[in-house]
Amino acid sequence: MLRSAARAAPLLLLLASVPAAAQDLRVAVIDAPPFAQTGPEGARTGIAVDLLRLALDDLGLSATFEDADGTAPAALADGADIVLPVSASPDLARTAALTVPIYTATLGAADAGGGRILAVLQGLASWTFLRIVLGVCALLLVVGAVVWLLERRRNDEMFHPDLKRGLGDGFWWAGVTLTTIGYGDKAPATTAGRAVAMLWMLTGLAVSASLTAAVVSMASGGQAALSLPGDLEGQRVVVAEGGAAEAYVRRVGLPYEAVPDLVAALAAVKAKDADVALGGAPALRAASDGDLRITETRLDPVLVTFALPKDSDLRQPLDVALLTLIASGTAQDVARRYLPDE
Repeated sequence: MLRSAARAAPLLLLLASVPAAAQDLRVAVIDAPPFAQTGPEGARTGIAVDLLRLALDDLGLSATFEDADGTAPAALADGADIVLPVSASPDLARTAALTVPIYTATLGAADAGGGRILAVLQGLASWTFLRIVLGVCALLLVVGAVVWLLERRRNDEMFHPDLKRGLGDGFWWAGVTLTTIGYGDKAPATTAGRAVAMLWMLTGLAVSASLTAAVVSMASGGQAALSLPGDLEGQRVVVAEGGAAEAYVRRVGLPYEAVPDLVAALAAVKAKDADVALGGAPALRAASDGDLRITETRLDPVLVTFALPKDSDLRQPLDVALLTLIASGTAQDVARRYLPDE
């Protein structure tokens, strides 16, 4: 009991510094999926929205969510107590108080190479994949034939003496042994047969690993992820106007086309009016419906956070509440809810 009171004391002191008038906070929400978006029935959801609600619940505070009118500085000047989500920057930090980051977003690229269903079908129907299958079948037939020759006289219950049926038994045994399934319906009994089986099991580890890698590569269409900025040379690049992606392509000197928002950028790639759309990787993943390949990079990391008035007494209690959510793993669970591949 005393320990619980001692742990709660710092939080109570922080809450005491929050003015009573701040109990009903005005939260300005900037539409930026997956961090903040409005559902079909007007419900506000997103990583930043959910985390703020959890943090305010821990602090015993309530809030009214409203659409942000313009940028974060404009919303704060209009009387908002909190603006979300915002990208931390030196300019914004000079005019507003920023909380601890809730997410680090990096630059991503979307291109038509990642249509998963089509890529899988094309990969599995390719001549390269067919050659792999035929090669493995030939290897299984050879190994199975060797074991059958060694077993057919003294183990005819599992390896039939008849050539056709016996080769089938050997082929089946070699296949289930290679894949480590091992049904146990076929097993060599002679010393020579077991020696070959042991050698095949050891060799099969390398064969199985190589086969798995080849199948995965073929099923994904054999396409490597984009490497930025090198793979953008000669490509028609489209970005959302005024975003971090536009600043990036300007900095590296790539020609590009600017469109109003990320949805329009992805639509341009789908319509083949552009080859690659650049933007924040989480936003690309949230806006894409799976028809495009999303490549996440480590370039241009942006800290996603909340903005408060410069002199706000709420910043320290809110930081403590957010850090508690991060340390407990709750923040990561919230992020995975909106970004399942996270």
